[in-house]
Amino acid sequence: MNNGKKVLCPHCGERTLAREKKILDDNFTPVGVKFVCVFCGGELEIPAAAPASAPSKQEQASERLSRLLGGEKVTKVGFAPEADDGHFCLHCRHFVKHPFINRCGLTMKEVQAIDGCEKFEAAE
Repeated sequence: MNNGKKVLCPHCGERTLAREKKILDDNFTPVGVKFVCVFCGGELEIPAAAPASAPSKQEQASERLSRLLGGEKVTKVGFAPEADDGHFCLHCRHFVKHPFINRCGLTMKEVQAIDGCEKFEAAE
């Protein structure tokens, strides 16, 4: 059935348009489609075909990017600090981040994120 097709509603008895309404699961992902009356909202007894499982937008974007790069598989890059990273203030537990001025929690002096010192302790 097409969205907007005129039918007779069995609930309110009016000649109405069929409106497509998505059926969602617990995670709010579409699992099907049903048609309802635009006047009373009653479900019309017209079988609707379930949508084919389409790839998610993230999968589509990854596919387009891999085609752009010549078929290479694109892997996600993480920015979490690792053990072999430098002792930058940004990764220190005493680094106090603020929109206007960053400070060291030990000395209360202004520091930059890429500064470092001998009192470095890794943030958890």
